[in-house]
This record gives sequence, C-alpha cells and structure tokens, in this order.
Amino acid sequence: MNRAERIRALFACDQLAKALRRSLNADAEKEYADQGIVPSWKTPGITASGSTSNPSVAVVDEAAFLAWVAERYPTEVETIQRVRPAWQGKFFEGVVSRGAPACDPQGEEIPGVEWRPGGTFGSISLTASRDTKSLIVQLADEIAAGTRPLELPTVAEVPQP
Repeated sequence: MNRAERIRALFACDQLAKALRRSLNADAEKEYADQGIVPSWKTPGITASGSTSNPSVAVVDEAAFLAWVAERYPTEVETIQRVRPAWQGKFFEGVVSRGAPACDPQGEEIPGVEWRPGGTFGSISLTASRDTKSLIVQLADEIAAGTRPLELPTVAEVPQP
C-alpha cells in the first residue's frame, strides 16, 4: 500500500468510524429513551457501554452571578472579580441537589446560573479484551502494510473470552 492509498484508507476509516459511532450512539440513545436503562452490549471480546450525564449547574451569565455572590457572599468574591472556584464548586453541589430552578439555600433563584438535569444519554464507549486489542492492532498493521485487504475481522478471528 503506497502513501496515497494509506492516506485515503485512513480518511475512509476515520469517516467510517465516525459514522459507525453515530449509528451506535443513535441506537443506544433510542434504547435508553425507550427502556430507561443505559445500554451495555457485548460481542466476543468487546463491550459497548453507555453513559449518562449527571445533574449539574452552569453559569450562563457570569456578570449576574458575580453580582449576586458579591452582594450575598462578599468574602467569596476574589479581588479579580470572580467567584472563588473552591467556594463555587462547593456551593454548586448544594444548588445541584436542590434541583431546578437554581436556588440558594433560602430558595432565592440565582441570577446567571442555570440548573441542568442529569440523566441525558451521553455516549457509547468500547472496551476490548487484551487479546482482542492485540489482534486488531496486528490486523491494522497488516492492512497498513498492504498484506491484508481492508475488511473487518471475522468472528472466528476474534479471541473468545
């Protein structure tokens, strides 16, 4: 395989990998929406695992949040006019636990901050066994060297657990 062929193959494989990931993510997101369970799929030597987001809050208007904190918690505003990161992290833990809308412990809505629900589907990640990884690396090297055609390994080639 010459350099131009390797470049084309790499680009094609990158695009194929992106398309396959989009397709698997769509399948997983649909399964999560339909069943309410984060999917986990196994195939010989490889596990595909889904993930979800956690509830969080995000500062969507830095100036409004800064003014609010400066008025209520002046010692937590640094001279450079930003909320002290350590305090903000700890404070937001409480905000997250209280849910929407983003409120302080007294129930006052916090300007410039938005509560974001968790539980939205994240993505699929693949975990291959050591033997499967080793085989795929070997096959990829053979494809790159031009000694193997560009094709998926058969199930018979993949090490069984």
